[in-house]
Parts: sequence; structure tokens; C-alpha cells
Amino acid sequence: MEHRIRAAGILLNNDAILMVKVKDYTGEYWIPPGGGLEAGDRSTKGALEREFEEETGLKVEVGQLICVREFVEAEPERYHAEFFYQIDSYTGEIHINNLQGLTDEHFIQAVEWVELKSLKQKRTYPSDLHDILVPNVISKTYSLHLGCYVQGSDEQTNHLDKPSE
Repeated sequence: MEHRIRAAGILLNNDAILMVKVKDYTGEYWIPPGGGLEAGDRSTKGALEREFEEETGLKVEVGQLICVREFVEAEPERYHAEFFYQIDSYTGEIHINNLQGLTDEHFIQAVEWVELKSLKQKRTYPSDLHDILVPNVISKTYSLHLGCYVQGSDEQTNHLDKPSE
């Protein structure tokens, strides 16, 4: 079975959350911005910074780890481990112009601020986004992340909090 590590960001602004509207063979649904680790990514936080800018046009400061979720995708059969982080701050204007030529160009339909009160009525992944993740961000309830290290020659440097190279 193939494996995929993904990082996603929860960005709240007043009473709204930034969400990506996507479409696949199952229909349309909403997910927090983020994506899979790629060659050159040193950590899930670094991957999230890159993915957030690709998908939304925003440069972000990634904060605390909120939670980890695992699931098996049916088509193709693939195991996922997802790391959800709070987004502490951002700069820029929302757009999807960066998607041209990328694999997500036809998958991502829109990026929008979605009012929290309407989130529960939308098809979202994770499905407990409204009931668990958003309240955890608001209450500052986080998970423990021990860091991201390179085994061998540089075991002291925590790459989790270093900017992407």
C-alpha cells in the first residue's frame, strides 16, 4: 500500500475559516489548505508553508500542532497520515493563480473564507472539523510534537521550526 504524509493548516479570521473547495470522483467537498510532503521538504511545517502558498497565494507562519489524523483512501488504495497545524499569521491576498501546471489545478475549485456557523452544513474533511479542530484552536488546545530531526550527522537541529530551504 502506498503511503502519504500530509500537512494542513487551520486559519481562523474573526468568525470564518479559510477552506479549499475541491472536486474529485466523489463530488465536491471542503478541506483546509495543505498537501503532501515533496522532495526538499524538511518537515511537515515546511511542507505546509509551501502548500499554503501554492493553494491560496498566502505566505503563512505555521503555529502549534493541533492533531494528527490517519485514514485509508479507497481510490487509489493509500494510507494517509495528516498533521493539522494552527496558522498563526499570514500575508498576501487569496488567489489560486499559482495552480497552473500543478497536479491540483483541476482538483481545487476555489479558496474561500467560510463562516464557522455554516461549516457544519458543508461536506468537509475531516468531518469533525467544526466540532473538534476549530474549538481546539479557539481554546488553544494543542498536541505535543517532539520535533523533526535528521538521524546521523545533525541530530541536534530541530527542522520543524526552521524555514524551508
